[in-house]
Amino acid sequence: MAATKITSKTTSVKITRPKKVEKDLDLVPEEISFDSEKSPRRSFLNKRFFIFLIIVGLLVLTYNKKALFIAATVNNQPISNLELIQKMDKTYRERTLSQMVNEAILEQEAKKKNITVSDAEITAKMDEVIKTYGGQESFDQLLTQQGLTKEDFAKQTELQLLVEKLYAEEIKPTDEEIQKFMDDNKSAPEATEPAKFKATAEDAVKQDKLSKVFAERFKQLKDSAKVQIF
Repeated sequence: MAATKITSKTTSVKITRPKKVEKDLDLVPEEISFDSEKSPRRSFLNKRFFIFLIIVGLLVLTYNKKALFIAATVNNQPISNLELIQKMDKTYRERTLSQMVNEAILEQEAKKKNITVSDAEITAKMDEVIKTYGGQESFDQLLTQQGLTKEDFAKQTELQLLVEKLYAEEIKPTDEEIQKFMDDNKSAPEATEPAKFKATAEDAVKQDKLSKVFAERFKQLKDSAKVQIF
């Protein structure tokens, strides 16, 4: 029969187990001391329950947020977002980063010269371009074909307006340049409406000069910029 020793201050139990039981329960301490308020067994169970809740929470989070880790599955074979990001980084990194660097250089130059573009100017220019392409539906299809979003288009429009403002004086068409364009394109359909044709000629000459001036000036800006690629 097991011998039991009980003290009066703290409930201390002396447990002597048969050898067979000791072999199966060799992780249980020989002597267990506890008081009625703070049981080690209860504490141990509370910790296990807390760990269980954490594990369940993580499983639920992983299940609900699977898209954070898995981009797709092919016959139950997962393609992770990490693989996708690495592939995109390898394919598009250089081009995308170069574009972002160019935009930063341009925006810094505009800020240096206190040149800004308002939302109203961006919207007006976008509406003008959309009208040229036959309306919103046709233009949305064009954006989709080119893999662009409306936000991309708005950003490109902003940059174009910044460039036009930066080099406005240098790209201003002369009367001779406008007249030459009209003479060279007098068979165009717009030529039947003189006022409209002149406006078209002025814009065409301005855009042609802008592309040449911008290529030269931007190269100078980029050469003088301190750009570090990591």
